[in-house]
Amino acid sequence: MRNEMLVVEDLTLLMIDDNSGAIAGAGTLYYTLGGAVLVELGLGGHVTVDENDQGLNGLKVHAAAGNPPHDSVLRGAHERVSSRVSGVQTLLIAHAPWTTLHPADTFNDA
Repeated sequence: MRNEMLVVEDLTLLMIDDNSGAIAGAGTLYYTLGGAVLVELGLGGHVTVDENDQGLNGLKVHAAAGNPPHDSVLRGAHERVSSRVSGVQTLLIAHAPWTTLHPADTFNDA
């Protein structure tokens, strides 16, 4: 049981318009929320980047071995990163499904 919300959860709540319930920037959520997930993975030591390992799509992201996250959203993202080393830009676009927040998978992990 975790005590704090993930960065991606905080960001999602901040993006919801109080009056309409619409999410700001809905057309580019994969960048915003995908970036938040990558930040969270990095802060938790679940992924690394090497300044010398860079491709056309930015720095290459590597999964840290033996350190899977406990949170289901982060774990899914970590598994995708583990399956193939990719550039940051590629991860944000190609792995958009890990930016989809399902209350049963995220907020109930708390």
